[in-house]
Amino acid sequence: MFTYQIIILIVSLVAIGLGIKRYHEDNMSLIYFVAWIFIWILIILFSIFPGISSSIAAIFGFGRGLDTLYIFSTILLFYIVFKLYNKIDDQNKRINDLVSELAIYHEKKEEDE
Repeated sequence: MFTYQIIILIVSLVAIGLGIKRYHEDNMSLIYFVAWIFIWILIILFSIFPGISSSIAAIFGFGRGLDTLYIFSTILLFYIVFKLYNKIDDQNKRINDLVSELAIYHEKKEEDE
C-alpha cells in the first residue's frame, strides 16, 4: 500500500467518524448522513483499488480514471453550490417576509396606542 493510500484511508475514516458524531448529535439529517458515508466509502474504494476509476473512465469514454474523478467531483460540487444558493435565496425571502410582517405589526400597534 502506498503512502497516499494510507493518508486517504486515515482522512476518510476520520471524516466518517465526524459524520457519525454529527448525526448522533442531531446536527445532520439522515439523507445527508447517508450521502456523506457513501461518498467517503467511494473515496476509500478508489484509493485502495485505483483500477476501479480506470474501469469507470473506460465506460464513460474518458482517457484516465483520475479525469473521471475530477469531472464527477466538479459536477457534484456545482450541484452542492446550486443547492446552497437555493437555500440561501429561500432564507432571504423568508427573512424579508418576516421583517415585513413585523413592520406591519409594529405599525398597527403604534396606531392603536
